[in-house]
Amino acid sequence: MPLATSIDEFPDAWVLCAQGDLDYSECVTFRIDIDRILRAAPPAVIVDFSHIEFLDSSGLGLLLSLSREYAETGGRLVLISSETVESVLDMTRLKGVFTIEADAVSALEHLRNTEPPKVGGSG
Repeated sequence: MPLATSIDEFPDAWVLCAQGDLDYSECVTFRIDIDRILRAAPPAVIVDFSHIEFLDSSGLGLLLSLSREYAETGGRLVLISSETVESVLDMTRLKGVFTIEADAVSALEHLRNTEPPKVGGSG
């Protein structure tokens, strides 16, 4: 199934929704969304993967890239997962890398109840 994505911009967090298959052939679409987020640097991002039906290593690599690059700017990322995504994260032992919540309400609650990370250095 082709990947469909959307980004909803809210003051406290952007929500990136992805639906379908995130594999090598669909990575360009996802990379465009990642670049948009990194350029804008919103305070938090919720990545909704609850409708991802297939995730391969290239898609997982992009998700890890977003997590790492975004954290370097002080951004906070919460992942809404699906069974498919969680099984891939379990198999690759990467589940602990992400903050995972069951739905958007839980993700927003998590963001409200946790402190943003400290970003070192001042200009």
